[in-house]
Amino acid sequence: MYAEAYLEKLRGLAKLLSQRGEYIGNTPLSETETSVPPGLLPVKHCIEAALYSPYVKGIDTLSLLIIAPIGSGKTELLKAYGTNKGVAFYNDFTSYGLYTLLSQIQAGLIKHVLISDFVRLLARGKQVVREILMTLNALIEEGIQNIETFFIRFHSPKPVKAGVIAALTTEEWRARRKQWIRMGFLSRALPVSYTLAPEDKLRGEGLIYEGIQAFKPVELKLPTETVEVALPDKLKEELKRLGRILAAVNRDETGFRSHKHVIALAKSSALKDGREEVSEKDIRLLKALFIFWLSPYSGDEPSFRIMLELPATTSRLLDSLAPLYSRATIYRRLERLEQLKAIRRSGEEWILNL
Repeated sequence: MYAEAYLEKLRGLAKLLSQRGEYIGNTPLSETETSVPPGLLPVKHCIEAALYSPYVKGIDTLSLLIIAPIGSGKTELLKAYGTNKGVAFYNDFTSYGLYTLLSQIQAGLIKHVLISDFVRLLARGKQVVREILMTLNALIEEGIQNIETFFIRFHSPKPVKAGVIAALTTEEWRARRKQWIRMGFLSRALPVSYTLAPEDKLRGEGLIYEGIQAFKPVELKLPTETVEVALPDKLKEELKRLGRILAAVNRDETGFRSHKHVIALAKSSALKDGREEVSEKDIRLLKALFIFWLSPYSGDEPSFRIMLELPATTSRLLDSLAPLYSRATIYRRLERLEQLKAIRRSGEEWILNL
């Protein structure tokens, strides 16, 4: 009896998932966004901004570290983007594997390397891991120009660069975070740390029992050439504030890389939306995503949705998110976001503090 009631509840949640999120922050969502696996909408925004970044003129290609507990959908989500042009998808990775890609990167055929299981790489010897990380550092920022080894010969008139999006577990991340800060890896690759809210876990269970495939290939409408995307002067101060906070979190001493990251994210968001100028909509999205970059704190979808809804009263937030999240979840997220100083009260309303 209990099992049947529980399965019925899961079926109801699966049905709700198919109807969920018709609006976010008073903005209609596309069909693609409403079909995202439960709890992964904000991570999807980060990944797609990174994949659009090589097509924005004058910015550095974005690299990400996707950090979440085991079984949170990291691998499946990255794999969903593996069929797009300019993307090379790997379950595992070695320096040799990277070197064999350099000619394709040089020719502009590969712009991002996706590594779904960074833990396999980290399980190797310390010296091997360090060599791979240093190679990735070079690929992301200054580029790779000349290599002469027994196995590999590569020469390029100018350094070749590519973005990297790698996924790893929260446990591995915590164990290595300080070391990677010292190596400068974290100021090159933006950490995106997330967890799944209880309701999103239940919706995931509902999909499994209904036999619904949550992860489907995502085909992006990437441009054929780079596009100039303008950043209006009136929006620069808001981005500067985000860049300064990001620099402090990731120990980016000068802050230059962090400022480049937020500019790239804003411009890539605009391009993905089919615009050639950054707008308030892009800044609003970045502010809502910002909690995912404040590692070791991890963001989740209810927090993301709360941030997009602001300014709003508590009662309005409860009403708006009631189809997806419980009152207890919303209250807990409001308390945590206030502790992080991401939001604050202004009279009866909650407002952004970024």
